[in-house]
Amino acid sequence: MKAVILNQHGGPEVLEYVEDFPMPELKPGEVLVKIKSTSLNKVDTVIRKGYPGLTLGFPHILGGDIAGEVVDISQGIGDDLIGSRVVVYPLILPNERNPKYNGREHLNKGWKYFGMHLNGSYAEYVAVPTNSLIKLPDDISYESAAALPVAGLTAYNAVVRVGRLNERDTFFIWGGSGGMGTIAIQVAKASGATVIATCGKNDKKQTLLDLGADYVFNHHEDDVLAEVKKLFPDGIDLVLDYVGPVTFDKSFAMVATGGKILLCGMITGREVNLNIQQTYFRQISINGLFLGAQHDFSNLLQLVAADEVKPVIARTFDLKDMAEAHKLLESGDFVGKIMINI
Repeated sequence: MKAVILNQHGGPEVLEYVEDFPMPELKPGEVLVKIKSTSLNKVDTVIRKGYPGLTLGFPHILGGDIAGEVVDISQGIGDDLIGSRVVVYPLILPNERNPKYNGREHLNKGWKYFGMHLNGSYAEYVAVPTNSLIKLPDDISYESAAALPVAGLTAYNAVVRVGRLNERDTFFIWGGSGGMGTIAIQVAKASGATVIATCGKNDKKQTLLDLGADYVFNHHEDDVLAEVKKLFPDGIDLVLDYVGPVTFDKSFAMVATGGKILLCGMITGREVNLNIQQTYFRQISINGLFLGAQHDFSNLLQLVAADEVKPVIARTFDLKDMAEAHKLLESGDFVGKIMINI
């Protein structure tokens, strides 16, 4: 099958397009999905360069976003699944689960992530356990569906489940023009909150305003903290920060008493300084999160089907042009999701 593989860590140039990669072998309980569309995520570049603490088995296929059609099944699975349009929950959860995590099954240890622990979506086909499949409504395209599993689910989990945002709240996100940011802005606005976002270029501002942001600042040119404090002297109720050390101090300074900071990335590093006294004195909650529960993903799909959330497609590439797609991803010169049609 056609695939883009890694045989070593490095820059976009190590992404190798091949046309003779072995087809996945189905294990009991798995189906074969012919991938129609996938998209890129920041974590793809981190894994490509070398994810801290992760050892890959080469050759390896990246990619956590899978939307396609079931074309084959393993023994014991009903053939009624063949031909189904599906989108794939990006985690394979362990068989043994702690009951305290009911409704939050993704918190169980031992999960595996497509494109990290398993071969992923940069290929024509992938083997998927049946319990990771979600039927795709006919009115959602494969491309729109493939924009959602990693970035969209993380955004929904942050805003709705962990953040518990409501119409009386203020919501702030650094870097709102990416795949997660464009979804988070829309979900936050659908919750009735006041939304503040940043972007790195002024020509992106209008797009974020059109998505529902009430205020947009350029984090390279504007004194974001000062501008936010001017607008909201009491601070921000919910701050979403996936950047890390470069932005954490500002996130901490702008969050309101009793507010929350949500951390879901480490683009600029893994460690920050934390003022413990101010954390308890201001009663600040700091929550880490990744992805979300499978039922949250289903709820997000319902918002997309109802046109309350619309994935923003920046540009679409062919599979053989994956290296160019990664270069665009790292440049940041886009709004929304970078898609790959297969």
